[in-house]
Amino acid sequence: MVLRTVPTVAFPTVQDAIDASTSGDSIKILAGTFDGFEVNVENLKIFGCGIGRTIIAGAPAQGSNNGVVVDADRTTLQGFTVQGFDQSGVISLSSNNVLKEIESKLNNNGFFTGSNNTFLNCIASFNLIGFLSRGGSSCIISCDSSQNSQHGFDLTLTIAYKFISNTTKRNGLTGFRLLTSLGNLAVSNTLFANKVFKNGDDGIRLQTIPGGPTPTSNNNIIENVVCDNEDSGIRLFLFASENVIDSNIVRNNGTANSDAGILIEDSAVDNTIRFNKAKNNFEFDIEAIPPADVNNTFDGNKCSNSFPPTGICDS
Repeated sequence: MVLRTVPTVAFPTVQDAIDASTSGDSIKILAGTFDGFEVNVENLKIFGCGIGRTIIAGAPAQGSNNGVVVDADRTTLQGFTVQGFDQSGVISLSSNNVLKEIESKLNNNGFFTGSNNTFLNCIASFNLIGFLSRGGSSCIISCDSSQNSQHGFDLTLTIAYKFISNTTKRNGLTGFRLLTSLGNLAVSNTLFANKVFKNGDDGIRLQTIPGGPTPTSNNNIIENVVCDNEDSGIRLFLFASENVIDSNIVRNNGTANSDAGILIEDSAVDNTIRFNKAKNNFEFDIEAIPPADVNNTFDGNKCSNSFPPTGICDS
């Protein structure tokens, strides 16, 4: 195992150091600004001097318009900022990678995440989309996706992801969008203990485009705090089915009569909405547009007002 440092006479660029490495080696990137790079050697550890000190900008990774491309398994990235790229700041196409304490800003997508990766304490801001997720079984933990033009977290073709203790706020559209469309699934994901604040559309939206292979289903939305979003706090939209909305705190969401703290559209079926605490939402704390009031299960919700007024809230 060899440690290489960038920049040096031998390795003026990060790509030079990667190209000279073999599995198990490490690369230290000093403070400064460097071009993008592609990780094409397995089991490398690449670490900078910290967010805002080591900056990846300028020329993109070879053969792409992305800042950092991870093509090799078991890569560890830590401690730098990636900014100003036409596609993704960081794109992880391989598996079993760990990305921690990475900031991605002023890109098209902040992070493009594939299967079986872990993101810890990462920051996505001022991108078009903060995190664009694809594949299955990745974990996004204690990350912040805020002030992006569109979605904080966009889950399309995403299966069995876990989003735990993240913050997503002040994005132009949704905090979390789980979308199933033609050829794309958003199923069996878990959103647990996230903070979803002040987004320009719904806080959390589960949506199916008609004609998709299956509804947005079997997702667990549990113990999140969803407050002050422009539209609904949590929306089950267009055929969402068999999802669990459990023990969330939902407050001060909505600005129009079509909004609610938790809104269940008429086509949503077989979802379970239970033990949520909803307060001071507009127009209702929980609204189930008929026949959603009878096609879904409501149990133990605490809220001040609902539509229909009976059978939705316990108090």
